[in-house]
Amino acid sequence: MGTSKHRPAEWRPDAGFSLIEALIAAAILLIIALGLLPLFTRSINDNVSGNDASQATNYSRTEVEELLQMPFNNKRIVVPDGSMVGQTKDFWTAGDLTKIGDTDEGWWADAAGHGNALWNRTTEVRQYSISDLDDGNLDHPQPGGTQPTFIQLKEVTVIIENPKKNVFGNGQGITLKVVKPF
Repeated sequence: MGTSKHRPAEWRPDAGFSLIEALIAAAILLIIALGLLPLFTRSINDNVSGNDASQATNYSRTEVEELLQMPFNNKRIVVPDGSMVGQTKDFWTAGDLTKIGDTDEGWWADAAGHGNALWNRTTEVRQYSISDLDDGNLDHPQPGGTQPTFIQLKEVTVIIENPKKNVFGNGQGITLKVVKPF
């Protein structure tokens, strides 16, 4: 058997990509990557918004569940005398993130001195007579101080708002409304 005088194609010095071909391939990859970049920034924004919505929902549900478990005439769900609505406001703070072991995380009636307020929660209570349901709507609240025998329903509304509005967070909030029967 004789040997061939020709080398295989992969051994030829002119095999492979030229500099121009490599630059064109890099440019195509760059264009594709730039087209995908907005998708990544959008996904980051959606994840932050989803996290905000989950936190707001959890904080709202927790407050509603606590209020529903309380006795009907508990001071947290009593409408003050002469008022049509009982309202409380509190703020969720994460504390001072620069301090190790800072215990200021939680709900506070006044956020001053506890770090930045990350969530604002407003709880509203209105009270009704059962006869207000005759038309199917709760639209005639009874003022605080009404004799307890005339109050059979309490409407509890919890509003959670996120005061941060920046590039990633959109200030997502939530409102939950329930009726507590006597």
